Amino acid sequence: MISCGARLAVFDIAELREVTSYDELELDTLGDRKTALFLIMSDTDDSFNFLISMCYTQLFNLLCEKADDVYGGRLPVHVRCLIDECANIGQIPKLEKLVATIRSREISACLVLQAQSQLKAIYKDNADTIIGNMDTSIFLGGKEPTTLKELAAVLGKETIDTYNTGESRGRETSHSLNYQKLGKDMPYLFVKSSVALNLS
Repeated sequence: MISCGARLAVFDIAELREVTSYDELELDTLGDRKTALFLIMSDTDDSFNFLISMCYTQLFNLLCEKADDVYGGRLPVHVRCLIDECANIGQIPKLEKLVATIRSREISACLVLQAQSQLKAIYKDNADTIIGNMDTSIFLGGKEPTTLKELAAVLGKETIDTYNTGESRGRETSHSLNYQKLGKDMPYLFVKSSVALNLS
């Protein structure tokens, strides 16, 4: 009872009870027609961030059910979720399973993070599964070592051609030319600290 009371204490706030007492978002209609829905939260106070997480959970579940039950498996209008500050909204339950299945229903998610370590801090062992189900990674720069190491491993090495010329002078002048193929780590741009994982 004590644990339950502690978790539900936030609903002692009358305004929060009022917001959650009725549905005006109609999340299940997002795949029916072109719609823009903005979920805005405070970047300094995380007390109500769980509402955003709940909203995404309901959104994915409702749209998957509607795609299967009404549209034969695919929504008529593609729903793209741009989840900025993904690490700050709290954990979306079963996200590792959702990202593996929502694509077939015309739903995609773009998770925007400051570093991949944020995802691992929230989703623990499931973070690798989430990253593995994203078909695109966009890296806009950063200094977090784990992210840099993982991206460098994914990029691999590029092959470069080098050549050296030499000349020696004495009684006779001689020339030498040496060609080599070398591997070096792929370069990446350091512009802004952000990682976007895109499931499309």
